Amino acid sequence: MPKARSGVFVAAVRGAHTRTEPVKVPASVKVSVLDFPPQPRPTRPLSGLMRKAKTMVFAGPNGEVIVPLHYFVQTKWKEDEESKERSVAFSIENEAIKVQRGVWGLTRALCANAVKGVTEGHEVRLRLVGVGYRASVEKDPMPRKHPLYVELERSRGHWYAAEQKQTEIDRAERLVAASGPTERLHLRLGYSHPVLLPIPYGIKATTPNPTTILLKSANKELLGQFAQEIRHYRKPEPYKGKGIFINDEQIKLKTPKKK
Repeated sequence: MPKARSGVFVAAVRGAHTRTEPVKVPASVKVSVLDFPPQPRPTRPLSGLMRKAKTMVFAGPNGEVIVPLHYFVQTKWKEDEESKERSVAFSIENEAIKVQRGVWGLTRALCANAVKGVTEGHEVRLRLVGVGYRASVEKDPMPRKHPLYVELERSRGHWYAAEQKQTEIDRAERLVAASGPTERLHLRLGYSHPVLLPIPYGIKATTPNPTTILLKSANKELLGQFAQEIRHYRKPEPYKGKGIFINDEQIKLKTPKKK
């Protein structure tokens, strides 16, 4: 294992940051850049770094996903004349600054996830392991609002551009319209009461069998957050191996203590 202070090792680490692969963007994906940062939570002010960012919008057959584009991240587009497929490469102003290097790789990963989400979609499978554990999807009889509307009703909000508020509202309206009727998850997890979870806008949930929940969405971040919210109600325990498992998650079983 090379030492962290070795000149050769440091040079190798720095060199790895300079070879980020471009992100391929199919012709079916429309990309636009807005001159203001994304603000999905208007009651919470953005950090100083985020206030200087722009918004990249990826729109495709499965919906649209936004990615923050920081001021020190540059994009370079190339287009293949034959296939009409585009690719975008990312670079930063100063590779010696740690924050810029971290955001560099993060931006590239978020854009790649966005392209895959709006074309193919992301998928998460949850397994319910336990006696009597069951899941089903049903219509949600309770009235519901998009989280953005709830945030707007709470306070005035923090907006950093004149057209930013209306842009966020329009995006939320398109998401609500594309999601269709509201649904919720009906979970039986060994409690004396059922667990009822409203399915967020932008996520489609199905139950191929009573012990499997299949979540699909164009937004990978939103998908992961909802999967973790479901898992929170029955985290896998290490003695009997019961709980809610995400994808191929495995745990190491422990031997119970004997008196």
